[in-house]
Amino acid sequence: MTPAQVSLGAWIAFAELAGPVLVVMLLVGLAAGILQTMTQIRESSLAFILKLTAVAGLTSAAGPLMMHGVDGYAVHVIASIPAILHG
Repeated sequence: MTPAQVSLGAWIAFAELAGPVLVVMLLVGLAAGILQTMTQIRESSLAFILKLTAVAGLTSAAGPLMMHGVDGYAVHVIASIPAILHG
């Protein structure tokens, strides 16, 4: 395993972990913004509470699945340490 493969694997593991959370926050924020525009409610805590609830639900439901990618990457990197150190 080369340092480039380690770096690429880290980016992929990060995307698997952070990607779903960012997408959910984007969609919920967009929906909250549209709802606030339609109803002319100018309360900033409404979008925050909706995003917080959505992310908490996502991590509760899909947290183990998202961590599986990070776990697999960590196991792979730890197993590859001798090969990385010795060339």
